[in-house]
Amino acid sequence: MNSSRLRVVVVALLFATGARAVPVSADFNATVDGTGGSAVGIGVSISPGRHVSLSAGAGHSSGSDDTGNLSGTLLDAGVSLRGERGGIALTADAFDDSSNYHARTLGARAWLSAGDFDIALLGRHRELSVELSLEMPLRVVKRTVDFSAAGAGLELRWTRGDVDAYVSGVLYEYDDGFDRFIELSRSPQLARRPRLEALVSTILTQAQGVIDRQLGAGVERAFGRHSLAIDVSSVHDAIADARSVSLAVTWRHASSARMDWNVSAGVVDSDAWGDVAFIGAGLGIGN
Repeated sequence: MNSSRLRVVVVALLFATGARAVPVSADFNATVDGTGGSAVGIGVSISPGRHVSLSAGAGHSSGSDDTGNLSGTLLDAGVSLRGERGGIALTADAFDDSSNYHARTLGARAWLSAGDFDIALLGRHRELSVELSLEMPLRVVKRTVDFSAAGAGLELRWTRGDVDAYVSGVLYEYDDGFDRFIELSRSPQLARRPRLEALVSTILTQAQGVIDRQLGAGVERAFGRHSLAIDVSSVHDAIADARSVSLAVTWRHASSARMDWNVSAGVVDSDAWGDVAFIGAGLGIGN
């Protein structure tokens, strides 16, 4: 392609994108918990067409000794295709502790709308990798154990006027690799392993734990430019056979059509780790 043709193509692309502003939004958030842990994140969404949206995000969380002492980076991406009465969304995320724990999750959500209700089928596939240290007679051996889980669930959402409410649940089934991990975790030769069961004790890493049941419910009420949301979730840790319940209250304010912000606070109550409070703030901007 010669330079004149290249200029024509560039001008045509600029004209095409300039003729209609493509909706773009970005969200920034930060959260701290009562043990000294913290998390920050950013997410970007773009809608190149009426029926498609693309998203990507990145974040970093750092836990304290009380909540597993895992410091990890989370990357995620997604695509959503929607029509008048339904749609489908695909997501992928990766949590990397950079030392001894890695988690990959693929998710799918397909939904149909009927009046004020949306009903969705949820699917998950998780791949986890854990490094353990075993104390042998002459040396310490590091061994990596890989296992995976398949999850399926439902979500029901009701929206009318200024009120939006939902309930959801997902169940996971782990493969034989998880049994191998539990066996090595209970071995007398075990010298060290990450405390993955502590991940569910804080809102910062609750979703990255080794969970086999996940339930959630919430309601949000709008008051003009303000809204108030209450969310409750319960997760069950497959390693410790223990439950963790979180309650979050979020207040949002739309400063303008292009900017909104929110503050949230709550507590996570886990069977093994007690209560861990948290507080967070977020900012959203768009064109």
